[in-house]
Amino acid sequence: MNGGGNGVDAGLFLARPRNLREGFVQRYDDDELVDRILRGTPLALELDPPAFRRHLTELDDVIAHLERIPDINWKLVEPGQEKYVDRCEQCHGPYGRPPEDFAGIVTPPADLSDPEFQRTHRDEDLIRTVRRGHRVMPAIPAIRNDADARALVAYLRLLSPGFDTYSRYCAACHGDDGRPQREFVPPGRQPTVTFDRSYLERRNRDQLRAAVGHMLREQKPSMPHFRGKLDRAEARAIVEYIRTFE
Repeated sequence: MNGGGNGVDAGLFLARPRNLREGFVQRYDDDELVDRILRGTPLALELDPPAFRRHLTELDDVIAHLERIPDINWKLVEPGQEKYVDRCEQCHGPYGRPPEDFAGIVTPPADLSDPEFQRTHRDEDLIRTVRRGHRVMPAIPAIRNDADARALVAYLRLLSPGFDTYSRYCAACHGDDGRPQREFVPPGRQPTVTFDRSYLERRNRDQLRAAVGHMLREQKPSMPHFRGKLDRAEARAIVEYIRTFE
């Protein structure tokens, strides 16, 4: 109702709706905003510097994840992921970031995807924590030996903002391990590249950004378009209302 991006259905979206009160709509003319409403036409990022910076950060986060894919021991990661889903996801979320439900408690679960957390915790620290517990976190019963602990830690090391974005929008077609998925991808949309060391070494940062941008454009949900439900005059009335937000 107030344009803040926090409506009753906001939590249903993977990417939360923009706060229309941030002032960015003033950078666009009425026709651009009408086309956005009617057709879901993306707004030019370069006219919205904060969004453009977030976009570049997201691209670089995914690139950082891609650059790690060839060196990951996926056979070790797979059992670690099973243990994480079974024992850790409830508190730490599917991608290492705790659900919003924990935001108000005195000692919320750690954000395992935070690069600072990853930098400051050695493998030995994480192994000791999952086997013995630490402060408010209990030991994990399913971790019976160091092999189990190392498998879980191998999965924990995947957690990052880039892993989050890649898993949500790219892995269904490009595979967790960077190998194209064909069984569940419609003909004509199947990827043809493998994110191996050879692929990465043949491309500079700008080329990787373009490739990641393509993946995200193809898979990210866009704002629903209202063509057929609203006419141009009705969409323009919405724009006029949005412009009253401060």
